[in-house]
Amino acid sequence: MDVHRFRHLLAEARRAADDSDAAATFQRALATWHGTPFATADTPWFNAARDTLQKEQRAAELECTDLRLRLGEHAGLLAVLAERSAAHPLDERLAAQYMLALYRCSRQADALAHYRHLRGMLAEELGIDPGQELQRLHQAILSGDAELSAPTVHASVRRPAGSAWAVQCQLPLATPGFAGRSELLHRLEELLAPPAGVPVVVSGLPGVGKTALAVHLGHRLRPAFPDGQWYVRLLGTTDRPRDPSEVLSGLLRACGQDADTIPQALEDRAAAFRSRVADRRVLLILDDAADAEQIRPLLPGTAGVSVLVTSRRDLWGLTVSHAAHIVPLDVLELPEAITLLTGILGEQRVGAEPEAAARLAELCARLPLALRIAAANLAARPGRSLTRYADELADGNRLAKLSIVGDRQAAVRTAFDHSHAALEPAAARLFALLGLHPGSDFTAEAAAALPGAEPTATERLLDQLVTAGLVQRTASDRFQFHDLLRLYAAEHAAADPGQAAAWQRLCAWYLATTDAATAFDYRGRAQLPRPRAESHRFADRDQASAWLDEERANLIAVIRRAAETGPRPFAWQLADQLRMYLYHRRHQPEWEAAATAALEAAERDGEALARASMQHSLGLLRLSTGEVETALETLHSALDGYRSTGFAPGEAAILSNLALLHGQRGQMRLARQWQEQGVGILRSLDRGLQLSGALNTLAVIHTYLGEFTPAVERTTEAIGICLKEEAPQALISPLINRALAHHGLGRYGEALADGTEALRRCRDHQDRHDEANAHLAVAITHRDTGRADLAAGHAEQALQAARTSGEPASEIDALITSGSVDHLRGNPARAAALLDEALTLAERHDFRQQHAEIQTWLAHARLAMGDTARAAAHAEHALTTARDLELRPIACLALTALAAVLRATGDPAGAARHAAEAERVAQETSYRLPPVTRLS
Repeated sequence: MDVHRFRHLLAEARRAADDSDAAATFQRALATWHGTPFATADTPWFNAARDTLQKEQRAAELECTDLRLRLGEHAGLLAVLAERSAAHPLDERLAAQYMLALYRCSRQADALAHYRHLRGMLAEELGIDPGQELQRLHQAILSGDAELSAPTVHASVRRPAGSAWAVQCQLPLATPGFAGRSELLHRLEELLAPPAGVPVVVSGLPGVGKTALAVHLGHRLRPAFPDGQWYVRLLGTTDRPRDPSEVLSGLLRACGQDADTIPQALEDRAAAFRSRVADRRVLLILDDAADAEQIRPLLPGTAGVSVLVTSRRDLWGLTVSHAAHIVPLDVLELPEAITLLTGILGEQRVGAEPEAAARLAELCARLPLALRIAAANLAARPGRSLTRYADELADGNRLAKLSIVGDRQAAVRTAFDHSHAALEPAAARLFALLGLHPGSDFTAEAAAALPGAEPTATERLLDQLVTAGLVQRTASDRFQFHDLLRLYAAEHAAADPGQAAAWQRLCAWYLATTDAATAFDYRGRAQLPRPRAESHRFADRDQASAWLDEERANLIAVIRRAAETGPRPFAWQLADQLRMYLYHRRHQPEWEAAATAALEAAERDGEALARASMQHSLGLLRLSTGEVETALETLHSALDGYRSTGFAPGEAAILSNLALLHGQRGQMRLARQWQEQGVGILRSLDRGLQLSGALNTLAVIHTYLGEFTPAVERTTEAIGICLKEEAPQALISPLINRALAHHGLGRYGEALADGTEALRRCRDHQDRHDEANAHLAVAITHRDTGRADLAAGHAEQALQAARTSGEPASEIDALITSGSVDHLRGNPARAAALLDEALTLAERHDFRQQHAEIQTWLAHARLAMGDTARAAAHAEHALTTARDLELRPIACLALTALAAVLRATGDPAGAARHAAEAERVAQETSYRLPPVTRLS
């Protein structure tokens, strides 16, 4: 077929003065078709071109049929309409033509039957009903509407009076291999389907595929707009956007109005245009709009004309004046991006390297323009692998490589340049400086820190950047860059002479705001000495915690960037300030990233105190994750660093950490020695909050050694200090440990009160670090006062919290408590299973104190199951370990278990001897044995 002749005849038919001439010309155009275009070609481009041409053929057939029906040629159309309806059974316009022809041929029943058939198919295959127009035709046929009758005179039906209407199809060739957007296309089709009446604006960043989407959609909608499909480039991103008056003149001429009758004034032209398109069905695509003012004069006044606008700006003003639908266009999803690459490169090439294709899509940030450029470069080099090309893109200036040699317009940077050139200087500079921000998103406050401006003024500039499509506003009223635009902004930042000062201002803002946010609940007990200004930035702790949560990823990114490029002190200062927040909230990956980067920065700058502080942080992290040997080595290195620099608060903090570490290993006497040294240092320094932490740790050691009264005294002193220092979150751990000491003394009421209060504070402060232990303090108290169901609930919550936080010591304690509760409830088999799991963990981490406690409970469970031999072995093992480690309460439990085993095996004398020893230990320590152990 001759495409040019076909399209020339279509245009001539649409300009014809009467229906008879128009129908004849349409038939001549359709006669140029001979078979299927490019029938033997099978490539993505030829397939797309073939599809486009076939759609044009079908649209011409439908227009020609409408004319012939108006001319009364229904009888001659019946056979061909039957054939087409069978080929395209879901085409509602074609169905309407066939039904009308049947009705006019006195076959009303057949017309109604065809409607029922179509309605059934639409419901079954698409889940929808026929459109309103087809429903109206159905009703008209049912009622025998006279307007459906064939015309009596048809040879010279004239077109509307005045200048002849010229039907135009100005759509550019649809982009071959258009991929994705299926849901969005369906939504846009619904919004634009006549009678629409409300303009639709598709907005998005440069290169996201707005024009391709509009043109693709225009071709899909052609049959719905028989009076024309107009396409106008408004050049909104150039330095000379088209004048609306000039555009209106072109549209009036295109639709057949004589040039000498076109008015001169803009308002008159707009009125003439509205008059010309009244009651017509036209699709008007206004591509690349500059602003709402450029669009308003071009909008029609009747519902038959559907308007689709594309713009890098969001054009929200049109929602006020014309109730426009604003439809943001984002980058492609990964599967869509790979489909686009496949459409250009072919399934075989992309399928051979699926991982490289996915990586390439992400390197192009799934931006359609970038993807097409990358695919074109690969298509021009058929021997180059996708893996090699992706490596080339990743290494070096990616924006420079995403271009076609010799075609400046086919470049991602050029697309961005058009939008950037339109910015006012202040907005352009802010855009450049934002390229320094290392995080995934940012607030107006953070953006304002870069130029040192007020947030309100900065937010106005950010609005300009959002409107220009260079920055996106997220749902939480934060801002973010598209990945390639971030690289583009960074290029501009590198050329800004003030970029170093701007980066320093951003780091200083993050550090000062972190100081303010952590002042409520996360003040460190051995922070690096530096000035910290008082701040009223946050109204309360909830607001402060919310800021830390929102900015956590950005804070880690700032630490990493500062560690790499400087100023390096910001890296270790921020990491030091965040330590307690990351510790209590259990953000272990971020904690490790921050401390590791900051340690490297301190080592590069030779800062001994900062180095010790970051080793301290990493040692505490290893301790919390159960990496005992690594923690021990790292903490001793930090201790040496603190001592060499004379930083006594740091030394005291390390002594507390070493005490805790040795306590976990069951070395309680050594742990007490370390901790008492730390308490002595802190009492001489008058550092109340840090002293409270050290006293709390000392109380834990006292409890394991069976020194319950000193444990209550130490925790009570720690609680008093926290209240005096107004540090409510710091109260949680002393409350838990006082509850455990009270429990050991059998003061169950006091234990439950302290445990419940600790649990409430954990929830109030979102303290995930202490949550498991608070539940456990409550659980064992309920267990030993006969409330097994309540105990089981808290034990289960403790286990969940411990597993979520990743603390093995807390997980082991939760398993022990759950097992002991199951033993109390008469389910020794399940108890043994939980205790065996706890035993495996304790052996893995070398937690000897917990290992001994687990053995005592296993002895009770095995005995209840009738396995006296294993029960005796567990009890003897527990007793040996407890005596070695001087863990007197656990020794008391082991003696009680061993006495029960001996009674069960017929050795009452041995049982009495061990029971007496257990009673003696209990009296010496004031230890109250758990009632559950007496069930055995």
